[in-house]
Amino acid sequence: MKRTTLTGFIGALLATPVEAHSFGQPYQLPMPYWMYIYGAMAALALSFVVLAFFLREDTGDRQARRLVLGKQNGPVATWLHRGLQSVMVGSFALAIIAGLIGNQDSYRNINMTYFWIVFALGGCYLSALVGCWYETLNPWRIVAELLSRHCTTLREGRFRYPETLAYWPALAQYLVFIIIELFGDTRPFSLSLILLCYTALTLTGVYLFGIQRWFYSGDLFAVLFRLIGRMAPLQRDEQQRWVLQWPFAGLLGQRADHPSLLLFILFMLSSTAFDGLRETQLWFGHFWKDPLQILTPLLGEHPIYAYPYLRPWFVAYEIFCLLISPLLYLGVFLLFLWLGKLITRSSLSMTTLTAQFSYSLLPIALVYHITHYYTLLLNQGVKIRGLISDPFGWSWNIFGNAITGRLPIIPDMGFVWDSQVWLILIGHVASVWLAHAEALRCFNSRKQATLSQFPMLALMILFTGFGLWILAQPLKG
Repeated sequence: MKRTTLTGFIGALLATPVEAHSFGQPYQLPMPYWMYIYGAMAALALSFVVLAFFLREDTGDRQARRLVLGKQNGPVATWLHRGLQSVMVGSFALAIIAGLIGNQDSYRNINMTYFWIVFALGGCYLSALVGCWYETLNPWRIVAELLSRHCTTLREGRFRYPETLAYWPALAQYLVFIIIELFGDTRPFSLSLILLCYTALTLTGVYLFGIQRWFYSGDLFAVLFRLIGRMAPLQRDEQQRWVLQWPFAGLLGQRADHPSLLLFILFMLSSTAFDGLRETQLWFGHFWKDPLQILTPLLGEHPIYAYPYLRPWFVAYEIFCLLISPLLYLGVFLLFLWLGKLITRSSLSMTTLTAQFSYSLLPIALVYHITHYYTLLLNQGVKIRGLISDPFGWSWNIFGNAITGRLPIIPDMGFVWDSQVWLILIGHVASVWLAHAEALRCFNSRKQATLSQFPMLALMILFTGFGLWILAQPLKG
């Protein structure tokens, strides 16, 4: 049995298809992928030229144009709001219970699809459309608000939130969340335990520091969805009116108020890029094929044959690479900011520049996330329709669609690739626009602002090429 497994592993390792990957299905590109990369880079450079000539100097200072849609109030809106809150809390309770007592098949139990796909993934994309949805439908905040009626300490907290903590708790949770996602090999039961632990951690943070403060900077999903929500076209203004604005316009004039928030944004970018890279043959082969002949002399045999006891070390190596990935992106980001500062001879400190330009990276982080994961909503997320009829995996059929509701949507791979290219390009153009608008706010003249953006343009071109290059790599077997 071991020999058969090892033989299969070697066969998968030595396979070398040349097609680009699109979430597990090979696709032969109609043109060499370098033509896509160079074309996207050229389009990005052209957009920079257009922005340099036509972007007004007061763009960064002006408030984004908004179309007021109105304010929903009255008993209908109130009952709708309460109903949605009940659905959020109830669905999480159902997911936790289903994981504890239901079928442990990940595809038959509702909790895996609900949390990883519908909530964690779908919540990001919903935030990119409706920026404020999670503020009122956060299930953990809803529970905390209900408990605060009987324990007033939960509302204000026992202690003042230390300023030095900033966003570090949310970043630490983000690191653990991605490690569990990529390496945790979770099952319904273990996921339910994780959600219970996360609930206990959240309520502890609320008890210590209060509802408002913890959910502003200490909670993973509150921070993540709020950052993505700033890019959404549908928002609520200060008067709680629904307004419509241009996508990404909500990022104008925003700045990271602490280095931990900058690292959070960079990890949004680097974790997705790492996840895409680790699924490729290039990443897999650089360790197991040992092309530089580093491991073979140390092990006394080829790494393939040492797989059973070398595998844990490989996982540890991958986790290490994941943890340092935001620091690598930080180094690159600081280098290009420093080049801009050098060219313009600006007196602004690097601390000021990093804070002011950090939000310009968010569109890239968003489109990276969408291009890598959106097909999961189509082929796995839609199965939630059937899982609702059989949440515990006990062969129920409550709504009559337990089977038909699990049919996936399989998009054309040509459409997937083309959409990925366009999304990558649009996200980087948006980042160039935001960075240029911020430069017009920071620097004394239009010429100085434009000069400062040449290194940032080079950075965006680098990110564009790297993002498309990852998507074009063949997957490991």
